[in-house]
Amino acid sequence: MPLNKSWHDYNESLIERGRILMDISFLGSSKKEIKNMNKGKVGAAFEYSHTYIQFLAFLKIGFKIAYRTVQGIIRGLSDYIKIEEIHFTQIRRRILKVKPSVGNLNLDNDNDDDHNKPITLIVDASGLTITKKGDYIEQKWIRKKKEFIKLHIAVDAKSKKVVSFRVTKGNVHDSKKFSPMIKEVSEGYDIDKVYADKAHDNRRSFNLLDNLNIEPAIQIRKNASIKTEGCPLRRDEVLLIKKLGYERCKQLKDMGRRWIAEIVFSSLKRILGEDLLSRKFKAQKIEAGLKVMLYNKFMSF
Repeated sequence: MPLNKSWHDYNESLIERGRILMDISFLGSSKKEIKNMNKGKVGAAFEYSHTYIQFLAFLKIGFKIAYRTVQGIIRGLSDYIKIEEIHFTQIRRRILKVKPSVGNLNLDNDNDDDHNKPITLIVDASGLTITKKGDYIEQKWIRKKKEFIKLHIAVDAKSKKVVSFRVTKGNVHDSKKFSPMIKEVSEGYDIDKVYADKAHDNRRSFNLLDNLNIEPAIQIRKNASIKTEGCPLRRDEVLLIKKLGYERCKQLKDMGRRWIAEIVFSSLKRILGEDLLSRKFKAQKIEAGLKVMLYNKFMSF
């Protein structure tokens, strides 16, 4: 149980997760949504709303089930409520067209009093497995590096919600997606500080933060040189380490807050699983993105 919650609040948050997964409020506005979707559309008309497809996607991700099982759940529900059954192949086609996004986050500091307050970000990346073969079989017989998909996230330190994410193949370096995520978040929020590990210790990351007037809390390599050409901000950070010492500088920058990203990854994998059921990379990207969307919904309670 989280330290900042009572047992009652924690129990309610778990109950809300079930309500989110079985939220059928979209049925009330489904016809109107479909009508708007078909305005000016060329070709065959949509028969099912986007919110209905999102409901089906969350069922699949939340319960970790196959498309056929999703169709079975809808068939069971259709006996008691007015909901149209969709064939599992149609469910798959529509889900693969979903564009996962963080959407409306409703961060803790989005209220009237704190709306203009800046947010603090923690940037990190972690792998999601794409195979269910056991580790023993991998090591004993296959003897090749285990494949995985990498999930890059930027987390709001206060709400622990993912405010930006990217999904790449496992061989893409963490720092490659640092700039796109920071730029994306800076368009909607004022950022005061960014935490990141040594993988993001490069001139490109520091220069971006310098241009956006964001304080860096990036862990710098112990053997870093002060001869950092074309990056005055990183040079200042290295000089600070030389002056105060590596450990003292870590305390001053409060580098321990980087663990918030590890907590987010741990929660996401524990609740929604660290493995992906999809086989193709396009589908894996969508599945990983839906996991992030559902995690953010769960964190709203």
